[in-house]
Amino acid sequence: MISLSSILAALFLTLGLILTSYGVWTWSDPMYTKSLGWNLNLIWGGVVFFVGILFGVGNRIFARFPKEPNL
Repeated sequence: MISLSSILAALFLTLGLILTSYGVWTWSDPMYTKSLGWNLNLIWGGVVFFVGILFGVGNRIFARFPKEPNL
């Protein structure tokens, strides 16, 4: 059975990768002058990708410990 954390990890990793690649693709675009030169797509893409990594690591750690049967 697939856990919710593995689905969320995959979704966050995919969205983070898309945002980060768009931020790299538009690195020298003049639209970043409105945001004081900050490439927010790149920054938030990295944050979302890191959260996806945390979900994946948490899923791996949780899967190592067997569940106790309900009595």
